[in-house]
Amino acid sequence: MTGLKQGRNVVTLLIVGLVMFLGIHLLPAFVPFRNGLVEKMGENAYKGMFTLISVAGLVLIVWGFSRAPFVPVYVPPTWGRTVAMVLMPLSLILFAAANMPGHIRHKLKHPMLIGTFLFAVSHLVVNGDLRSVMLFGCFGVYAVVDMASELARGKTLIGDKPPALSKDIIAVVGGLVIAAVLAYFHGRLFGVAIIY
Repeated sequence: MTGLKQGRNVVTLLIVGLVMFLGIHLLPAFVPFRNGLVEKMGENAYKGMFTLISVAGLVLIVWGFSRAPFVPVYVPPTWGRTVAMVLMPLSLILFAAANMPGHIRHKLKHPMLIGTFLFAVSHLVVNGDLRSVMLFGCFGVYAVVDMASELARGKTLIGDKPPALSKDIIAVVGGLVIAAVLAYFHGRLFGVAIIY
């Protein structure tokens, strides 16, 4: 009974962490509310609160996920591993491209959110346990909701600088290198080996 209670407690920590982390990242979608907070608190105080809640939420997510019991929900498809090996490098390339004024960012408009969605899908096709469904499912839903909100508001990441091919090359190479490093150390970092 004690083990069951502990399992529920860590799952609750995971849920609270997800609500905090994703909730604060969805806050900018509610423009009037966000602007009201900035007016009351000031820009720096708002950014400080945003950072504090994000970090606290992330800590709870890691803590809760790492200690949550394994509860099977579905059996991952046999082709899931292959799909994940393709989608993960793509997601990391898009994460890198989101911070660089290249053609990838210029064409896709929201590479970070697309990358987050691909990241979530790549993990959902290889993990069928409850904690994984909660974590990656929430990140996938967040990416879709936030993208819909940003498209509705006409918000993009395109800046004043013209797109440069060199930035795309850096994003692709950087994303692939990070993907290779993560694949190699995945077992040590997350307890599940990708390269045998």
